[in-house]
Amino acid sequence: MRFIRFLVTATVVGGLAAACKDLVSVDNVNNPDRARVLKKPADVEALGGSQFQQIMLGTLGDIARPNTGMLTSAFENASALANDGLGPRSAIPRGSIGNSRGNAYATDNFQTFNILSVAARNVSDVLNRAKAPGFALSSAADGQRLKAFAHFVHGVALGYIAATYDSAGIPRPSDGALETPPLESYMAVNTYALGELDSALVYARMAGTSTLPVNWLTGPTGATVTAATFVRVIRSYKAKFRAQVARTPTDRAAVNWAEVIADATNGLTADLVAGMNPSQGWDYNWLSANLHFRDANWHQMPYQIFGMADVSGAYDSWLATARDSRTPFLIQTPDLRFPQGATRTAQQSNCPDPVNKPDCVLPRAGQYIRNRPPGEDQAATGWRASYYDHYRWRAFADAGRVGNFPFFTVAEVDMLAAEGYIRTGNIAAAATLIDKTRTVAGLPALSGVITTITDPVPGGASCVPRVPVGPNYTSTACGDIFEAMKWEKRMETAYTTYGAWYLDARGWGDLPVGTPLSWPVPFQELDARQIPIYDLGGNGGQAAAGPSTYGFGTGQQ
Repeated sequence: MRFIRFLVTATVVGGLAAACKDLVSVDNVNNPDRARVLKKPADVEALGGSQFQQIMLGTLGDIARPNTGMLTSAFENASALANDGLGPRSAIPRGSIGNSRGNAYATDNFQTFNILSVAARNVSDVLNRAKAPGFALSSAADGQRLKAFAHFVHGVALGYIAATYDSAGIPRPSDGALETPPLESYMAVNTYALGELDSALVYARMAGTSTLPVNWLTGPTGATVTAATFVRVIRSYKAKFRAQVARTPTDRAAVNWAEVIADATNGLTADLVAGMNPSQGWDYNWLSANLHFRDANWHQMPYQIFGMADVSGAYDSWLATARDSRTPFLIQTPDLRFPQGATRTAQQSNCPDPVNKPDCVLPRAGQYIRNRPPGEDQAATGWRASYYDHYRWRAFADAGRVGNFPFFTVAEVDMLAAEGYIRTGNIAAAATLIDKTRTVAGLPALSGVITTITDPVPGGASCVPRVPVGPNYTSTACGDIFEAMKWEKRMETAYTTYGAWYLDARGWGDLPVGTPLSWPVPFQELDARQIPIYDLGGNGGQAAAGPSTYGFGTGQQ
């Protein structure tokens, strides 16, 4: 990462300066001096309080991030554009994540690694200073708050790195100023991250710990986060990272689901909302009128997953058609998050003001998806093309991405608990959580109907979701409670958070064969460490997805 490389360079420069001291003798102000930079407790607090903003920047704050490729890898988005890996990451058969020097997506691959690593290093320095003898803020409560928040940011930064890359260095508070932490496996990084979140809990639970300043966690205009609410935020991230670090179905099954349940059921009770404002450094750049909502070249909803809502038989016919010969079809579904009607015209009229806003810029309440006007369709390879766009966040984009945005939803936390309940045999508890969003969307309740993990979801021929069935995956059948859980999680988290579908899909085994399961350590970091460059993913490659739950990536799928 650039920060570590800068430190190494400073060491070399310092050595050269010593050799030439007879010619000139000056202080090297570029040499890291933590004691000087973090001398005042107020400066330490200011640095620590600014670092979650850096996590937002490193994950969602720009299109040049792995998140863009994750969108198309997991069929959350479809685009054939080369921009930021949109088309290449979705190509079938799947290719590797190229990591050669100066590759086309060098910035995308590097930025999340770099920004989050620097944030982790910064809060390590904050913890080193905040725990030093004699350090004091204006009150003990504020000191506890700073330590809680620094441990939290350290855990979240490393948690996202572990979820994304196959290895990374772990900056520790005890590291020397010029020390470069060795690369450790993603599981080791995840374990350390969870330990940091545990430490954050200890301080957040201390009597009298202060409420967080607004700008620390929820942006310039976000809601106040009390110490009690902060505990729930920390536990939600623990549940998230414990589950999402898994790369394969075997890994996901081996997760400590009792711990996930314990944290998730004591996690968020309301969406964690940030008051976004790009001019103040809080942004979700993809949700822009120039990107997500620009045109169907950049975004449309592919049928591989979204087609599971269809109850007309059109999805089955689409699956039975040769992959590159497929054409868009009308999704007819009882799921109210989709436009209703038996024709495109009828579905396009699902707007509050269909006369004055015929393009359905703002769909009705509870509708997340629009059937776009035919004049806005774009030609695309058959399996990428559809009639549908995800429009849930259009008003946010139209406001210049200024306003409240839920970047960690209760639904995500509920579905983590539901998955744990399913895996541990508590079907009734899982059904209750799944029904929280399922029934609001017009789908029949699972509670009292589903009693075993193999029972099909209710609805008969009109059940949702309908999932492809093997061995040919050219027809569908009603999904079980596990598929119902996955459906709700996908529908409710789409475009809300980093790697929303991808990080779960790899652990569920849903990605197409050959999809990379991790990003490699970027070549910039490998070069700085003098380690050989490597790629990951692609058919037959390292860290590549195996057979897909739905047959994706094999045969005509």
